[in-house]
Parts: sequence; structure tokens; C-alpha cells
Amino acid sequence: MTERQYAIQFIEKRKAALIESEIERTPLAPDEIGGRTLVSLISTGSERGAYMDYFGGTVYPVATGYAAVMEVLEIGSAVTNVKIGDRVLALAPHQLYNRVKSDEISLVPAGMNPEHAVMGRFPAVSMTSMIHTAIKPTEPVLVTGLGVVGLMCAQMMRHCGYEVYAFDPNENRRETARACGIRHVYASLDEVPEVKGVAGLAMECSGREEGTYSLVANLRRGGELYLIGVPWYRSTDTFAHELLKNVFYGFIQLRSGFEWSLPRHSRDFMPNSNFSNIAKSMEWIRDGHIKVEGIYEVAAPERCDDIYSSMADGTMEKTCAIFDWSRI
Repeated sequence: MTERQYAIQFIEKRKAALIESEIERTPLAPDEIGGRTLVSLISTGSERGAYMDYFGGTVYPVATGYAAVMEVLEIGSAVTNVKIGDRVLALAPHQLYNRVKSDEISLVPAGMNPEHAVMGRFPAVSMTSMIHTAIKPTEPVLVTGLGVVGLMCAQMMRHCGYEVYAFDPNENRRETARACGIRHVYASLDEVPEVKGVAGLAMECSGREEGTYSLVANLRRGGELYLIGVPWYRSTDTFAHELLKNVFYGFIQLRSGFEWSLPRHSRDFMPNSNFSNIAKSMEWIRDGHIKVEGIYEVAAPERCDDIYSSMADGTMEKTCAIFDWSRI
């Protein structure tokens, strides 16, 4: 049996397209589930890297996307954690039909808006760093970069009791952060000298050297800095000596914020995992602790090249974008 598949691909550098194809429908493996995508979420960081070929060597065409809410249409013989008709958040690409392993999904809470549920992928990115840190909510936290990952990070840290100071040179991003309930929002640390040398924790979510240099110079001695934003390209001509000097004399713990330093699934003595973080993120969004309404644009998959182009050029009006597959 064959069916029509629609998938977004990067077909060359800075060019995305919705590709139609015919796929042969084969039986599921015992531990697989199959479903139809309702919405899928653009990663403005990870996907930009392949779209722009920042590191070089990308072989096109390439599939893209890493978060989709899908309705379960069929399940393998050994699947017990979901049933047909359930909605799940899967680490799946931008395409109409997806197959995933049954342990590679998070069940969407009953009645939750799929657009809100798929946003649960983003708080989980920085939640890894929050789980690793030894700095408690009795100290302020500094967050640089208020793209969608930084915006979710700031809200998550605020919900967990930290006093959050968030920074971004873009006024629209700052206004969005304030609308989401972040009280201390500034263009740079120079606007709040009272927190310099006081905060013990910093989350760098922009991926730009300027954020790292600013944070490491202004943390208290013995503070922790997590590099959450991917450094896709060099943005300054500053020598590393300044960074290394501040790290050395400030006793700063400089750590990768790569989310996959946690196991994918919880186990004995290690209750924290990527999928438990995603599930918790959806709960916090559902309960209003993390606000997502109004921060994303909804687009038809046919508009994919326009959306990715605006993301790359910095002209996207909203903080992020979601593809709506319901009309295909």
C-alpha cells in the first residue's frame, strides 16, 4: 500500500522546499508507533546551522526538524504506553507522516493545544544545565540571548525560584520577555551594575562570544557559566586571553550546556533525563508557569522557504515559528 508523503527539506544552502513523494506503507516494528503530524516546531538555532551551512560540508538535500506533535494512527504489537488516537510529542522531522520508537515520545497532556505542547521542546534545552548546576535559587541568574531558547530558559528559571536578569540587544525580544513576566530585562549588563560580581549562575543562550565575555567578567568568584547557545560562527575579533584570564582568576566553572549530556530516559539513581524534561516542560506550559501564547508564528509547510529565510535574516516577526500540517 502506498501513500503520499510531504516533507520539508533543505535542498541547497539557504533554500528550503516542501517535497512530495510516494512511500510504501510497510508493517510497524513491534516497538514502533506511526502517526500523522499536527504541528512541527522550527529550531531557530539547530536548523539554521544546516540551512546556512555554517560549519561547511552539509550534503544537500537534507531532512530537517526535531520536534513534532503527532496523532497516533497505529501501534506495534509490543507498544503499551500509548494507544491509537493519543497525541504525542516526538523528536521527529518536519513531515506529514512519522514513525518513531515508542520510548522516544512524550504523551501530550489531555486537552492541551498542540501548538503549545510542541513548544515543550524548548524549555528542555536549558533544563539540562539547571539540573547540573550547584547554584541554588538563593542567588540571581543571568541569561543572555532572548531568542526562543533564552526566553524559555528565563521563564523556567523564574518559575524554579531564581531571580532572573535577562539581556538582549534587540528591543522586540526584550518586550516579549517582559510580556512573558520577566521583570529584569536589559540590553546589557552595564545597565545593572548592582548585579555585577553578585550572581553565581549564568546561562549563555545567544551562541555569541559577546555574551560569554560579558558574563564571565561579571559573575561572582566561583560562579558557573553554561554555554547553551550553539556558537555557529565567530562574531568578534576579541582574543581568548581575556576570557581565559577571567575564568582563571574568577575561579569560574565554564561548562557546556549541551542538552544531551543527560540520558535520554530516567533510570535508578538518575531520575532526570531528556524525555522527563520535555514532559515537565509541557506541564509547566499547560499550567501557565511558562508563557508561549503570542510568541510564535504559525505557517503552512508550503511557506517553509520564506520562514527559514526570515529566520536567517533576522526579520522573523515572532520569536519562533510552527508549521501547521492540518490542511495537507
